[in-house]
Amino acid sequence: MKTRAIAITAIAATAVIGLGACSSSSTTSNSPAPTGDLNTMNANGVTYKYPKNWSERTDISTQAQQGNRAWQQAVGPDSVSLSILSQYDLNVEVTPENASQPQGEVETTLSNLAKQAGGSTTSAVTAEQTAGLPGFTTTLTVKNPSGTEVSSTVWLFFKGKTEYFLNCQYVPAQQAELLAGCNTIRTTFAITG
Repeated sequence: MKTRAIAITAIAATAVIGLGACSSSSTTSNSPAPTGDLNTMNANGVTYKYPKNWSERTDISTQAQQGNRAWQQAVGPDSVSLSILSQYDLNVEVTPENASQPQGEVETTLSNLAKQAGGSTTSAVTAEQTAGLPGFTTTLTVKNPSGTEVSSTVWLFFKGKTEYFLNCQYVPAQQAELLAGCNTIRTTFAITG
């Protein structure tokens, strides 16, 4: 089933949720983008800006994963609160016209992955564009590999047969900073390759 291929691949980056510690949920609509100097990520055929006080992170591990990840980039103030962007190749093309078709299966798959990681979805999966691309967003609470409860706001967005998965993970004290930084990533994201 084509929609299953979309959903299963789309959920693959949920595994990266098990990296930090948090127990709160929010959306980016009320989180302003950081002002001041910004760093630029320009790798793997994409570019975006992120807060100057964040750095690239390579000290991450996953709790559970599905799909075939092409690459992963992580930036953040530390290895607990961070933003992880991953790319997955799809078997079918997702367009603005058919992007709503896999929503039910995306909901089920995200819920199952959250349960597998000892948590649950804490908000409904809703359609939301990122950088003008069709996609979905939701918030999850799971346990990281050390057993600490973490929350993540995630976005899945599609360009043809490519899925991008952005996981914004934060501890309560850094929630506003992380959501604002992820808002900057989402609004400055561009495909370059």
